[in-house]
Amino acid sequence: MVSPKVKVDPTAYVDNRAEVSDGCIIESNAKILGEVSLGKNVWVFPNTIIYGPVEIGEGSFLDYNCVIGHPAAHELLDTLKTRSLDSKLIGGAPVKIGKKVVVRSNCTLYSGVVIDENVRFGHNVLIREGVSIGENSLIGTNVVIDGQCRIGRNVSIQTGAYISAFSIVEDFVFLAPNCCLLNDKYLSRKKFKLIGPIVKKGASIGGNATLFPGVIVEEGAVVGAGAVVTKSVPSKTIVVGIPAKVLKPVPRNWKIPK
Repeated sequence: MVSPKVKVDPTAYVDNRAEVSDGCIIESNAKILGEVSLGKNVWVFPNTIIYGPVEIGEGSFLDYNCVIGHPAAHELLDTLKTRSLDSKLIGGAPVKIGKKVVVRSNCTLYSGVVIDENVRFGHNVLIREGVSIGENSLIGTNVVIDGQCRIGRNVSIQTGAYISAFSIVEDFVFLAPNCCLLNDKYLSRKKFKLIGPIVKKGASIGGNATLFPGVIVEEGAVVGAGAVVTKSVPSKTIVVGIPAKVLKPVPRNWKIPK
C-alpha cells in the first residue's frame, strides 16, 4: 500500500506488498521488492534497490546506487536454483533500519542487518549478514564489516577499516582509518574456529593497527597506530609496536567516553 502523499518517479518500481508512508520520495529507477515498510519521510535516491523483508524508520535517507537486503550466500544459492527471488522476499532474514539513518551512495547491506537510529554511513560501505549497529554510530567510507559482528552505540569507525566476522565492538569505541580486526589465526591452513577480537567500551584503535583473532582490548585502552596486537590489552593502558607492548597507562587527563 502506497500512501497518496508519496512522490514516486514514473521509472521507479514499488511492489504491491510494500507499505510506503506519508512524505516518502522514491526517485528514478529505484526498486522496492517484496515486503518493505518505509516510515514517514523516507527518501530513496535513484537506482537504489531494496529487497524485502525490510523495515526502514522515519526520516531515513538512502543515497544513489545502494542495495538494501542483499541476499546472503545461502539465500543467493536458493535464488539461483529456483530462478526466482520468492524465497528471499518471503522467507529471508529481515533488515531493520531505525529512524534518521543516513546511507550514502554505493552502500550494500545484506539480509539480517539491524541498524539502530541516527547511524551515519559514508560511501561504499559493505555490511554483511547478521550485523547489528547501535544508535548514533558512524561507519566511514570504504568500511567492510563481515557477518555476525556486533557494533555498539556511539562507535566511530573511520575510512577503510576492516572488521572480520564474529568481532565485537562495544559502545564509544574509536577505530581509526585502515585498522584491521582478524578472526583466522592460521590463515585457513588448519582447522580453527573463527573468533574475532573484542574491543571493549571506550577503547581507541590507531590507524593501520591490526588486532589478532580472539584478543580483547579492555575498557579505555589505546592501541597505537601501526601496532600488531597479538595478546589482550589491559584496561586503560597504551600499547604500541610490533608485536604490541605496554608503553604506559592512559593519562588521567585523556577523555574516556562513558
